Amino acid sequence: MTTSAPRARPGRGNRPRPLKPRSPGWSTAMAVVALGVVVGLVLPRLEQGHDPSGALNYDAGTAQATLGAIAAGMITLTGFVFTAITLVIQTIQGMSPRLFAALTYFGRFPRLFGIFVATFMYALVVLSQVTSDDVPRLSVTLAVVMTLVSAVLFLRLLVTLRAATTPGGLVRAVSAQMRVAIEQTYPSTPVAAADAPPPAVSPDRDPGVLVRHSEAPGVLQAFDLDRLSRLAESGDLTIRIHPAVGDFLATGTALATVHGKASSGIGAKVGRLVRVGASRTIEQDPAYGVRLIVDIAIRALSPAVNDPTTAVQSLDQLDDILQRLARRPLGPGTVTDSQGRARITYPAPGWDSLLSLALDEILSYGSGAIQVVRRLRALLLDLAAVCPPDRQTLVHDYLDQLDRLCASSFTDPMQRRRAESADHQGLGSPSSRHRVRRARDSAPAEPDGAGPMPPD
Repeated sequence: MTTSAPRARPGRGNRPRPLKPRSPGWSTAMAVVALGVVVGLVLPRLEQGHDPSGALNYDAGTAQATLGAIAAGMITLTGFVFTAITLVIQTIQGMSPRLFAALTYFGRFPRLFGIFVATFMYALVVLSQVTSDDVPRLSVTLAVVMTLVSAVLFLRLLVTLRAATTPGGLVRAVSAQMRVAIEQTYPSTPVAAADAPPPAVSPDRDPGVLVRHSEAPGVLQAFDLDRLSRLAESGDLTIRIHPAVGDFLATGTALATVHGKASSGIGAKVGRLVRVGASRTIEQDPAYGVRLIVDIAIRALSPAVNDPTTAVQSLDQLDDILQRLARRPLGPGTVTDSQGRARITYPAPGWDSLLSLALDEILSYGSGAIQVVRRLRALLLDLAAVCPPDRQTLVHDYLDQLDRLCASSFTDPMQRRRAESADHQGLGSPSSRHRVRRARDSAPAEPDGAGPMPPD
């Protein structure tokens, strides 16, 4: 049994990218440390009897002092970096407990520790082989080079940590990942063409083979559509995936239904092509990126924080993300073969779900903050200008809801008039507009400062 879908994806470039193995960074770090030890043992022995050109000229005492200073400095630097990263993690966890796992640049930290410790170990091992009669000048020179590389990486780390400790930097980091995920997950076909009926799906007479999740419970992080579609086409099957990416799967949850002449091992094959983990990721789940940005915004709007400017920064990024999504086909997806027959169907959020996720909570918690409602109005007007006609209706409904919230939150007439303006900066933009008319209204928008407001 299969269902038709408003989004057909016959091309490889318009599908979520294949699953990538998630190699733990600590394994790479340990390998780098081991490599440093091995090179420190082997290289000085290879130098014996040779006078390498280009190496720094050291006597035994200078080489020992240099290597000792490098070892002491690197272990101190490693401890400092570990403390700094711990403090940054605590800061990020305070903004949203889900941010740390979602931001990919934190995955580089274990490898960075590996380079620092490898430099430390290499210097110690080479130091043990320096004698008054034999100074491995090339090995000492390499230790100096490794120290310079570590210093450059440390400076780069400081830039990364500086961005990671500000809400605006975190919002921009999440948005950058989301833009990549949107390009890889959603086709760039114009909505008018993509919303055409998908290829017909032949009804299956057999009930199909139900595949259940048999591993430990977790969140569906991604699935490999390319390999699933090849599996379905090679066996003349149709596979319907039941959970959406981001859904929690308990052990025994229905994962997919396979129609056709499925082999006895089809459940294991399908199970290997999905990835279930402890938490959601942005890789094939752009809605999770929206969730993270909204988390930052509503935390900034809480009475304990009271930082509406951070909420405006979040709305800046949501404005760009929603405009990108507004032009793309959304909703359930279908992958077809070369003959146009549906092979894979899977659920995915539609325009109404994404708009609700992005705006509902910010409207609820930020309706009393004047710069937030002004920025929300600018966002909605931007969407109304780029949405296809069938999606504009929901945008106008949100504009009407915003009008009602302004009327109930701002009772003073002057403050209410200001709250009913659209402003891309929240407050202070010279391009803000008072009493902005929407596309369905008859009168044009009035620029800020163009004259007195007409009476209601």
